[in-house]
Amino acid sequence: MNKHINFEDNIFVLNLRIRMIQDLLILDTDPGLFLHKTMDDLDFINSCLNVLLSNLRENNRLIERSEEFHNLAETDLQFCEALKEMDRSGKNISVIKYPELQKQLNVLLTASQDRLNSIKDLIGEAKQLTMEPVVGYDELNELLSS
Repeated sequence: MNKHINFEDNIFVLNLRIRMIQDLLILDTDPGLFLHKTMDDLDFINSCLNVLLSNLRENNRLIERSEEFHNLAETDLQFCEALKEMDRSGKNISVIKYPELQKQLNVLLTASQDRLNSIKDLIGEAKQLTMEPVVGYDELNELLSS
């Protein structure tokens, strides 16, 4: 079943969720209340980024595809920064306070780096596709003569 995916809105919401996690890392929050939920949220964001990349990769007819790749890459960079902050900070929700988080953060960081590399490759491919004419010369003449 073919369904319409609003990449821009989905990316916007993911950005909001990432910023919320970044804010949570700055504040003096209680890890007993927020640690597991935050880790679940990070897994959710990772999953959404994978789905969006997969759908964007498959949707080669999307008009602003290149722009959405850039938006997705920026979001993934923000995600990566939030993960790195958890890895290096001494705040309440961090690897320093909870060393058992290291494995999950490493998995998420690797996934983020892999996505960013894929996006970089796909942006290059998209640029090559846009250089090719969408409508051939004969097709254009036929369209204009109608």
